[in-house]
Amino acid sequence: MSDTTLIIDGNKLIRDAFYAIPDFTNADGNHISGIYGAFYRIKELLSGPNALAFKITFESETGTFSGDVLWQIARAKELIDGSGIFKTGEEVRVTDELKSFVDNTLLSFSPSGEVKETPRFKHRLVVTSDLNEVEDIFTRASECKRVSYYFAIDKESKAFLSKKAIGLSLCFDEEISYYIPVVNFITSDYLGRKLSDLSKTSSLVTFDIKESFLFYTPCEISDRENGYEDDDKFSSSPRCFDVLIGAYLSNPLKNDYEIWDISKEYLGITLQKTSDIFGKTPISEVDEAILSDYMGKVAVVCYMASPLILNKLSKAGMERLFYNIEMPLAYILFAMEKEGIIAKKDALKDYGDKLGVRIAELEKTIYEAAGCEFNINSPKQLGEILFEKLGLPAEKKTKSGYSTAADVLEKLAPDHKIVADVLEYRGLAKLKSTYADGLAAFIESDGRIHTSFNQTITATGRISSTEPNLQNIPMRTELGRLIRKVFVPKESCVFADADYSQIELRILAHMSEDQGLISAYHEGDDIHRITASKVFHVPFEEVTPLQRRNAKAVNFGIVYGMSNYGLSQDLSISVSEAKEYMSKYFDTYPGVKVYQDRVIQEAKNKGYSETLFGRRRPIPELKASNFMMRQFGERVAMNAPIQGTAADIMKIAMINVFFKLKSKKLRSRLILQIHDELVIETYLEEENEVKEILAKEMEKAADLSVPLEVDCHTGSDWYEAK
Repeated sequence: MSDTTLIIDGNKLIRDAFYAIPDFTNADGNHISGIYGAFYRIKELLSGPNALAFKITFESETGTFSGDVLWQIARAKELIDGSGIFKTGEEVRVTDELKSFVDNTLLSFSPSGEVKETPRFKHRLVVTSDLNEVEDIFTRASECKRVSYYFAIDKESKAFLSKKAIGLSLCFDEEISYYIPVVNFITSDYLGRKLSDLSKTSSLVTFDIKESFLFYTPCEISDRENGYEDDDKFSSSPRCFDVLIGAYLSNPLKNDYEIWDISKEYLGITLQKTSDIFGKTPISEVDEAILSDYMGKVAVVCYMASPLILNKLSKAGMERLFYNIEMPLAYILFAMEKEGIIAKKDALKDYGDKLGVRIAELEKTIYEAAGCEFNINSPKQLGEILFEKLGLPAEKKTKSGYSTAADVLEKLAPDHKIVADVLEYRGLAKLKSTYADGLAAFIESDGRIHTSFNQTITATGRISSTEPNLQNIPMRTELGRLIRKVFVPKESCVFADADYSQIELRILAHMSEDQGLISAYHEGDDIHRITASKVFHVPFEEVTPLQRRNAKAVNFGIVYGMSNYGLSQDLSISVSEAKEYMSKYFDTYPGVKVYQDRVIQEAKNKGYSETLFGRRRPIPELKASNFMMRQFGERVAMNAPIQGTAADIMKIAMINVFFKLKSKKLRSRLILQIHDELVIETYLEEENEVKEILAKEMEKAADLSVPLEVDCHTGSDWYEAK
């Protein structure tokens, strides 16, 4: 065999090509991107100056290959063995005839009829655990303005406290990436210190930066003491960059970005999903060659995609939003997750037992009213009992049976006790399964629940909470609110709880510039009574509870773009009455109607709505052919700027509070964010100072034409503090 013979593993070449370039199929629906990419690579190799002889084999193991890849391998063998030029496994001289065969094969598979280079990974991967080599890599990285990294994290257990680093990949030149496994002297602490040092000179880029804060703190956080700053210092100093947050800001309608989505969307390169690469094997047990290959590719994607994402943010005017709000917030959310909140297991059990007693009472009462026992949780059986056996008025029966949805039953509940009992039963059963029983599974070895705070989920920019969802703790009923008693601060601490008063309605007053609404907020505390007085033309002191309730429903309904029908359902009145209420409201606050019409038209023209801080929310529904979808789009256009601005203000408040606690060297820590509410685990000796910080920093988070007001309380558990 010649020394210059090119020996190619055909199986691996086709598999790698299939996962490295955008997928496409032929006229028969067969996936052919792998075979196209493989022949393109062969074309490149045959064009090299030292290519004298060539050999392709198909002998390596294919047991884990997908059916699409196996079909392409079989087809490649057929083409080669049927070419009349060479056979698989045999050496052949590189001739013009061989090159022509490869070119013609490529053309036959090309969807466009042209042979074009497809986007693919071209970098070289270096794997090392040699301490001197690693030191040299970081030294060279420190000379670069931008460095991407990515931690391989063992998440076999979902527990926050059990996560550990397996290795780190780095990239500061798209032609080469590095993978450094955690072994011997290369510890996660060592890698964290190196990244912290690197953050002083280079902008660090990664995917889902919050996870990597487990191992390091960038200098832009550790050296910072000031709260929110609306400036462009990010353009002249190293700043961290999360491609996940950047991609989400550019397209907040996509709430499930993964690194392979970034690769495909911004680079046109197919990155295999981890489920396809690792299967169900824990990352700590994955073969190092497979893991390092994946890790190297992730670092390259982050490095190459970050300038493209930044350019998109810049064009949309969202750089300040990204760098000044979202990036520091990512660290604050991590810090809150790390702190967690104590949940008493014994109190949870007692709460569950209390719910169980009431659930059993309701079951007995429902069975007696129905005249028989049945599965209350079965919509079909419940529908038959309520609407056939008991003859309650029902909506039209469908193939699946009668609807027993909450909105249907709520209309019947005032006149039929069995329905009211069913609704209470449902609520308590959910309380028991979701919270009394469910929360116990999330209490970790430190006695705390470490929820995950998500900033790339909601289209409006609001923070959400999962595993478990602590933002959905019930508040409507006393029994529901009692769940907060199981959450307690550590010894020598209390909870300080502060929430914004009617923040979205205040934002509406500011954004609509309606002088009547603005004046109402400057006149007194009870905006709903003031509105009722103005709308119903009665003296403030003579406003009835019903009038105030109706005014409150209209106030908040307007914020959410509620229709006449929606208001009628909410207040249990006729549509004509609801229309009259709305008409009187707009007569009282005409600027609100002008504002709504304006933002709808602007959203139609631009395709998106915008907050006071530049956050965009695309609204494709406005161009839908379906009338109901367009109506939905108009409601979104009215509400998204308000709800999104409220989210921005809360995030600024969190930044202000976090760094104020840090600058004053207080031991108290921010631990929870729930919609318009912040909770701090506060040391007793710091209680008064923390309450003052909470109220002051939240109130100054935005300068509106109406004051931002904050209610702040402390208590020995979350229930008492709220």
